[in-house]
Amino acid sequence: MNVYNQKFRVHVLQGTTGSGKTMVYFEALKDIINKDFQGLILLPEIGLTGQFEKKFIEFFGFRPAVWHSGITKKKKEIIWSGIANGEIKVVIGARSSLFLPFKKLGLIVVDEEHDQSYKQDEGVTYNARDMAISRASFENIPINLITAVPSIETYENIKKGKYSISKLEKRYQNASLPNYEIINLNETKLEKQSWLSKKIIEKVNFHLDKNDQVLFFLNRRGFSPHVLCNKCFNSYSCPNCSINLVYHKKKNNLLCHYCGFKSFLKRTCIQEGDCEFIFSGPGVERISEEVKKNFPSKKIEIFSSDTMNKKGSSDKLEKIINNEVQILVGTQLISKGFHFPSLNCIVVVDIDLSLQGHDLRGAEKNLQLYHQLSGRAGRTGKPATVYFQTYNTNTKMISDLTNSNPDIFLDRELNIRRQNKLPPFQRFISLILTGDNEAKLEKEAFYFKNFIEKKIEGKVLGPVSAPIFRLKRKFRIRMLIRGSKSLKLQNSIAEIIPNYKFSSGIKLSVDVDPINFN
Repeated sequence: MNVYNQKFRVHVLQGTTGSGKTMVYFEALKDIINKDFQGLILLPEIGLTGQFEKKFIEFFGFRPAVWHSGITKKKKEIIWSGIANGEIKVVIGARSSLFLPFKKLGLIVVDEEHDQSYKQDEGVTYNARDMAISRASFENIPINLITAVPSIETYENIKKGKYSISKLEKRYQNASLPNYEIINLNETKLEKQSWLSKKIIEKVNFHLDKNDQVLFFLNRRGFSPHVLCNKCFNSYSCPNCSINLVYHKKKNNLLCHYCGFKSFLKRTCIQEGDCEFIFSGPGVERISEEVKKNFPSKKIEIFSSDTMNKKGSSDKLEKIINNEVQILVGTQLISKGFHFPSLNCIVVVDIDLSLQGHDLRGAEKNLQLYHQLSGRAGRTGKPATVYFQTYNTNTKMISDLTNSNPDIFLDRELNIRRQNKLPPFQRFISLILTGDNEAKLEKEAFYFKNFIEKKIEGKVLGPVSAPIFRLKRKFRIRMLIRGSKSLKLQNSIAEIIPNYKFSSGIKLSVDVDPINFN
């Protein structure tokens, strides 16, 4: 990677997980530091930088400054002044580190550039990857985007020749990527209230006998994403948001993952007495219970953002790395760059559930997630397998997802997007109106649409109820504006909106290039 040319350019470093991408950009960063410049490394999950910091200290021989919202005020002051006077050479940071006052920034690295957590949806809405590219452009310095599977936007920019790319084709020490096996649930029936088939348990025992570590992976936190009453069939849903509460068994409470509302299971039933609750749909705690039943003698850990952002998480990681924990039950947090030497068996519990939903980026996210996941396995050269439990007989979908060359899938996805005039070929701007009074809000949305429709350079879809219609006690109505990919659309909206007077209590939020459509 030639970083001697100190001008703005976007370079993508793509390599299968475990191919040594980190070392490549560490080398580039070393050159920058030796020339007395500063470097910034953005990571998507900053709460879990322990392993990464260790790698950094081994390579550079000094400690980087770590910046995220959770650090103390005093520490923030020290880092802020150290960056401004040039004493601090490297910052590893979350999204907000982009706004630090670097004295002489020489290189920005965005690790896992495809990661959805770079998009901030609360407060000021921005995409940290895009903002990082803007900052590199203002500073006239190079920026490196690092990924195993590029985001669709980045991939299109590579195709257009806007970004340069280098690829690491082989994994470190030539470790091979895992094999894939599909467990067809139509053939091997699940027991009642069970999520693991007999066939999977056989396979897992085979791996445990070989001293392999095993990961049961699914996409959701908590014990059960859906609790309902067996008598009145009413779900337990959040009173402030129009979504179901998730049951967390450890704390024995129901929790809203959006507004934080908590409640207990005991509820008076409209039929008679108390509700008889039943659970549907597994969460990690639920799977972990079933795993404990089937493998009682094994040490099992849950690996999710609920369990790993605590103080003891680095000790847990240590135990996992040393194979003192035989079975992991984890959510997508586990796919974020960890290195577990003994992990050679991954069971994907619920691929069908994660292939559905009103998400424009569903396919792209799955592709990235499974490449990340498979990158966690078989890194030390032992053969590894990823098992997919599925009712879906469309095995082509799975074999495309798991192809070691993700470009095939991305090319097809780009074609679908081009034909349907979807991003990145058109610009989407989401407008969400929120208010306390549903009838007043609907009326306002209608007036607002009429007001903007004739004055903007795009087409207005909606207004419709947002998929999450109530959030934090407010009703939500959304419109989607689609138009050509030029600044004309944004500029025309920016000019019009200030001329519209909203009724009291109604708020508008604007999200350019929305990532999810909640």
